[in-house]
Amino acid sequence: MKGLNPQLSVPIAVLAVSLIVAAYLIGSRPQARANPPTQVVVPVNVIIAKTETIRPILRLYGEVAPGREAEIRSMVAGRLIHLETSFRSGSYVTRGAELAVVDPFEYEIAEREQSADLTEAEAKLRELDSDFAAERRLLKLHDEQIDLRQRDRDRIANLAKKNQSSEKALDDAKLALNTVRQLRIQGDQTVNSLAARIEQQQAVVERHRAQLDRAKRDLSDTKIAAPFNGFLQDIDVANGKRVSVGESIGRLIAADDLEVRFEIPNADYSRLVGNSLQSLNIDRHPLQGRKIVVDWRLGANSFTYPAIIERVAAEIDSSTGGVELFARIEDGPSEILRPGAFVEVAVPDINYENVFVLPAAAVSRDGLLYVVEDNRLIAKQVESVREFADKVYVRGEIAPGTTIVAEQFPDIGPGVAVRPKR
Repeated sequence: MKGLNPQLSVPIAVLAVSLIVAAYLIGSRPQARANPPTQVVVPVNVIIAKTETIRPILRLYGEVAPGREAEIRSMVAGRLIHLETSFRSGSYVTRGAELAVVDPFEYEIAEREQSADLTEAEAKLRELDSDFAAERRLLKLHDEQIDLRQRDRDRIANLAKKNQSSEKALDDAKLALNTVRQLRIQGDQTVNSLAARIEQQQAVVERHRAQLDRAKRDLSDTKIAAPFNGFLQDIDVANGKRVSVGESIGRLIAADDLEVRFEIPNADYSRLVGNSLQSLNIDRHPLQGRKIVVDWRLGANSFTYPAIIERVAAEIDSSTGGVELFARIEDGPSEILRPGAFVEVAVPDINYENVFVLPAAAVSRDGLLYVVEDNRLIAKQVESVREFADKVYVRGEIAPGTTIVAEQFPDIGPGVAVRPKR
């Protein structure tokens, strides 16, 4: 290449070689091939479907309350002269146990006075009865005398008609008859007066008997006894204290008649009673007599007591949305369980027949679950019968033994490939 500048020939040669090498590299590079798409298989937890008949247990909470309690009151006024050593708050006493004594002196005097008054009144009544009986006998004698005087008058009258007796004798016979009749009338008056006085005296006797009975009761009321077995509470008295009539000196809580007061939500209450309450003309409430279990947790220990529902509260608490029930505890050790204990109550629910019991996460809100067939998902519509804790009871066209996804996941849907976890 004549006329070419030697300074330009070297760069041009390098450029040409570079182009040749680049063309060779481009022509010999491997061709990129697209990878075929890979299928995503989701591992899932599964459960085998089986129908069951199940009766769940409602777990509620309540409080132990006394089935009955009594105010211990002094029924007479006076000074307390004796208190039993067991007459203290928290002590257990049996029925009939003497707890306290009010000074009986005045009441013993009153009883003797009323007894003497009654004796006097009864003696007066016996005296009147005796006088009444005597006057009744006198009336019979007067009747006999009247009969005799009438016959004597009639005889003298006959003789006077025959001029065999004087008119004076006839007048004397008539006068004697009138005298006896007058005595008979006076006797009737006396008998009637005695009868009235006897009735009055009988009323006096009855009044004295009532007063004596009252005095005896007041005397017996000076001894204050426990009306039933129970625990003493709110005791605030001492020997020598003067108490008035009706003053409370303590409270007695029945030990063998404890009950549980608990509340059941309206929805559960409605389900348990169903349609059985149509009117008040029923023999008993449908929940009455239903057996439940009461569990009392005391530290690390747990005590279980059988109980039976006895009654339902008269009102429904609108603020809490529940119905209050009362259950009597049966065969509970009264030495341990006390009123005020917070307990758990187990109430049997209704029976659910031919249902599938599944985890709550297996069913969507719109009632869909997924079954696995040939490692792919198929959606099934089911009816949710009841949700209970973390379980759901459903019914649907599902064959027993079907594999059901136990927990739904994002992007779950029909046709998704899955791998059941073993």
